[in-house]
Amino acid sequence: MTKGRFAVRPGTFNLAGQFFTPDGGRLEKAAADVDATEVRALVRHGATLAFEGCGCGGGGCTPAWPSPIDVRAAAAAAEPVFEGRQGTPTWADVWAMGETRVVLLHGDVTWGSLLE
Repeated sequence: MTKGRFAVRPGTFNLAGQFFTPDGGRLEKAAADVDATEVRALVRHGATLAFEGCGCGGGGCTPAWPSPIDVRAAAAAAEPVFEGRQGTPTWADVWAMGETRVVLLHGDVTWGSLLE
């Protein structure tokens, strides 16, 4: 097991900026600044969703990992809305590991009852 700044941090980022799935798989950034239409399409095609609401990029907080059932229901109903109120940095990235895709929402995003 790697220690220090490269330590595995399940469900969050380590000090080296590496992002991990909740079970400890290391993800690589696959796309940056993905729009709401693409976020919805990715989730509808099986991508997992993670969310950090402060807009820090995940380096200063632990992302939340909503239930896949709740995420699919939100994606079936509508696209997420990137609000960006009060100057909060707001965007979405896609991270990947093999066939696994994770959409990481940052900042002031609403998505039906999933993210209010």
